[in-house]
Amino acid sequence: MGWEDMLDFQTAINFRLLQFQSEWLQQNLPCLSEHTSVVMQLSFLGISVLHFLKNNMDLICKRRTKFPDQGTEKHGIGVRFSTTHKTSMACSLFLMGTHFVVLLLLLNGSVTYCNHKLRAYLSESMQVISWTISSVAVYWIVTIKSIKFPWLLRAWWLCNFFLSIISVAVDTHLRITYHGELRLQDYAGFLSLLASVCLFGISIRGKTGLTFIVPNGITEPLLNGKSDKHSEGKKESLYGKATLLQLITFSWLNPLFAVGIKKPLQPDEIPDVDIKDSAEFLSHSFDERLKYVKERDGITNPTIYKTMILFIWKKATINAMFAVISAGASYVGPYLIDDFVKFLNEKNTRSLQSGYILALAFLGAKMVEMITQRQWIFGARQLGLHLRAALISQIYKKGLVLSSKSRQSHTSGEVINYMSVDIQRVTDFIWYLNIIWMMPVQLSLAIYILHTNLGMGSVATLAATFAVLLCNIPMTTIQKGYQTRIMEAKDTRMKATSEVLRSMKTIKLQAWDTQFLHKLESLRKIEYDWLWKSLRLFAIGAFVFWGSPTFISVVTFGACMFMGIELTAGRVLSALATFRMLQDPIFNLPDLLSAIAQGKVSADRVASYLQEDEIQQDSIEHVPKDQMEFAIEIENGKFSWDTVSSSITLDSIQLKVKRGMKVAICGTVGSGKSSLLSSILGEIQKVSGTVKISGTKAYVPQSPWILTGNIRENILFGNAYDRDRYDRTIKACALEKDFELFSCGDLTEIGERGINMSGGQKQRIQIARAVYQDADIYLLDDPFSAVDAHTGTQLFEDCMMGILREKTILYVTHQVEFLPAADYILVMKDGKIAQAGRFEEILRQNIGFELLVGAHSRALGSILTVENTNATSQGPTPEDESNIESTSNAELQQTRHESEHNLSLEITEKEGKLVQDEEREKGSIGKEVYWSYLTTVKGGVLIPIILLAQSSFQILQVASNYWMAWASPPTSETEPKLEMSSILLVYVLLAVGSSLCVLLRSSLVAVAGLSTAQKLFTNMLHSVLRAPMSFFDSTPTGRILNRASTDQSVLDLEMANKLGWCAFSIIQILGTIAVMSQVAWEVFVIFIPVTAVCIWYQRCCHIELESLLPVLHQNLQAQI
Repeated sequence: MGWEDMLDFQTAINFRLLQFQSEWLQQNLPCLSEHTSVVMQLSFLGISVLHFLKNNMDLICKRRTKFPDQGTEKHGIGVRFSTTHKTSMACSLFLMGTHFVVLLLLLNGSVTYCNHKLRAYLSESMQVISWTISSVAVYWIVTIKSIKFPWLLRAWWLCNFFLSIISVAVDTHLRITYHGELRLQDYAGFLSLLASVCLFGISIRGKTGLTFIVPNGITEPLLNGKSDKHSEGKKESLYGKATLLQLITFSWLNPLFAVGIKKPLQPDEIPDVDIKDSAEFLSHSFDERLKYVKERDGITNPTIYKTMILFIWKKATINAMFAVISAGASYVGPYLIDDFVKFLNEKNTRSLQSGYILALAFLGAKMVEMITQRQWIFGARQLGLHLRAALISQIYKKGLVLSSKSRQSHTSGEVINYMSVDIQRVTDFIWYLNIIWMMPVQLSLAIYILHTNLGMGSVATLAATFAVLLCNIPMTTIQKGYQTRIMEAKDTRMKATSEVLRSMKTIKLQAWDTQFLHKLESLRKIEYDWLWKSLRLFAIGAFVFWGSPTFISVVTFGACMFMGIELTAGRVLSALATFRMLQDPIFNLPDLLSAIAQGKVSADRVASYLQEDEIQQDSIEHVPKDQMEFAIEIENGKFSWDTVSSSITLDSIQLKVKRGMKVAICGTVGSGKSSLLSSILGEIQKVSGTVKISGTKAYVPQSPWILTGNIRENILFGNAYDRDRYDRTIKACALEKDFELFSCGDLTEIGERGINMSGGQKQRIQIARAVYQDADIYLLDDPFSAVDAHTGTQLFEDCMMGILREKTILYVTHQVEFLPAADYILVMKDGKIAQAGRFEEILRQNIGFELLVGAHSRALGSILTVENTNATSQGPTPEDESNIESTSNAELQQTRHESEHNLSLEITEKEGKLVQDEEREKGSIGKEVYWSYLTTVKGGVLIPIILLAQSSFQILQVASNYWMAWASPPTSETEPKLEMSSILLVYVLLAVGSSLCVLLRSSLVAVAGLSTAQKLFTNMLHSVLRAPMSFFDSTPTGRILNRASTDQSVLDLEMANKLGWCAFSIIQILGTIAVMSQVAWEVFVIFIPVTAVCIWYQRCCHIELESLLPVLHQNLQAQI
């Protein structure tokens, strides 16, 4: 069989398939909506009856009697109707009336396309019954006082929305195909679709919006008996109270815009989020799902993947539905282009109503696409933020319960990377999640449209599309490996950066700036190499996927020419529009696979961190006070810091402490004193034995832990301010004299980690913090080591034996003068309690304790001798007492006193503000910022070349489309202007040229962006390491780490692409407008005001909100 016979055979098959399709559609399409409607109505009515019977049978069988609430029966509950409830009632009544009118018209003999009259009558009758039930159900919601619509009603509204779309689409197709006239039923169908859209939005949200007024006059929604504790003291949520129309148009943001256009936005001017969007609620919700997974799978430490799926699936399903609708609506335009071209060629013989229907179909599809697209984009961003808040909370809470071994393997820099970079990658995947649902729909619709216009030529399109998609497999595998290496290199760099910043005082003192600068630069060089490989692969991917629509169109048109399929102007324009729509799934696929690769790597890192060993939550048994004689009881306790090894840190611990006892713990270095306190806190792993605690605990560590803030905030530690209690605490902790040194007193700001305070001051502040907690048990780890003898004695007498005299206290000490007053003394040796008893009893045991006492007595005598000499010469001063460290060197004491005095003067000059608030840019970003970024590398010589390459790509794209539209015949009867081979050759040359421009542009953007990021990083690193020590005193480490982590990642991977996309979009818009203005100059009437609105929005709010984010992020990172 020759080629001509094969082509004739193929043509015959295509003709027969089209004939069969036409006959099937003629017979079945007119009644399609009636068929679907009858099935849906019967299902809805059947389920409604079963649901009604089930509820009533429960009442009958169980003989339950509902007693009215006496309060509500007597006084009644008022109802405040919402716009949502009114809209749902109005739409239900409108749809009931509309279908009733249509039913009357059918009974009166009105013409319908469906040949089965009985089926049409049945469909409309059941519609009237269903919408009557819907109206009654909406009204009944008020009587049952529900804040949510029933699930059955919402499901019915969803199904009716899709049924309305099918009905309107079928009617529109029939009118266009058979050139029919519009009838009253058609207008009723369009209006019903609008009402169905409103009910669709209400069903997605699910809330009735009703507010019930209780008899005492308090207005609150009935939250299933639960009080809303989150609403107290919070600003009203704009999103939470938004109506359906405001949710669709996003006009609920207008109050925020009104503030932003008047002045720069401040954090306290931003409205609160809805309760269900708050971090507290989301964290609790994630915890509940994690607990459910643990109970279901019987695993104590499961991965977070199952929990994440349970956490997002409901919202993700709704977003997927919006995304699928948006994808379907976007293909209405390409599908109708051929019909529109035919109408223009036959407008003298066709009715104008067909043209109006086509125009309305274009407009309606675009409106549906716009609304659903904005909704799924907003929903995806919202869901990403939900997951981000929940995971950050999990990471933060995990850091509080990590075991000592796990804590050593995760530095603060790594944890900041988890919370900033990794969490961002995971939430980015949520954005691409909807592309997974959209791609099959987009590909299926594209193939269907191409098959309708080009017949078997669509097979070539399908083959070319899959060929392009298969190219992603090796690229994704390589990209995943690069991403893993990038994150490992970033972790190493951030770990080193964190260590350098926290040791900056030593580095400055030893003049090691240059050595550590080279170290950090070498670590950055490793990260830079992997970044360059990743961006280079990304540039190649951009070339492949930007050129893929052109490649697919060349293959398709070539196959059509080979198979003898006629290419008319309408078919070519429809195919080109479809190829352009195919660009979205093909172009998004590499981003999707890259997001999957990056998200998988980051999710694995976060999951690995969340699965690290924790301290034993059940190692301590908390017993109520009335059920236990002792405050602390340890029986046969064995504890170890490293559970893997066989070494035991504490062994054979037997301890019983009665309430109100003062227990001193002493011993040599490394004997287990601090470990004993950790065993009571539950911070050390328990190997065996029992630990019982009765009462609340407060702990003072050996190394002072100070928060960045003022002194009062550090002492209150989140508790309410009680003036009397606060004053007693300050006096007992010997802080009154210190406050007199500062002009702002206890409101004086403390530098990071208390950098502007002496060791004694920091120690007393954290003792005051513990005292103010008013706990039952106090664990003090060497509290007197950082204070001088006078202050230590005052602390012991006024604090431990004064304000805490009725409390249970265990204190580690090396000062022998504080031992005789203890009710009980524990002497630790080699992880065991070597001696125990009162001071005199231990001395009489004569097993080594007297040597320790003698050594401390001689040291104490030396200190007292020096202090007595100073007291005789000049007398003690409060300033000296409050600033002297625990040392026997009088000269060193004087030096430290002078240092503290200078710090006090510095604080006075700055009015108590040592750590200055981070400055943020206000208003629009200056042009010099953009200019500086663009000209950082080689004076910006690459920028014109990039713009020229993008302009050339746009010009060649427009030229190729224009060439195909011009050269193709308008109808099948018209002869083409050139041979099809010549037409295809010119198109191929233009397409190849545009693809090469994309390759050049992508490569130059990668080179320029990464080189600029590297140079800015080097400049930042040099500036930080060469800064004076005062900079580090007044700048929190979290602020610097935020720049080196989150902001640097944006510069490395996002900034160049975003600027490029902005420039490329402008060029594309200008090119599109230039083409459109040739035939419709009126486009400028729309383009100019839309552009002005976008610029206004960017300036009044978007930039302000973006600039607030880094400032707020650092507050959390500073606590890591």
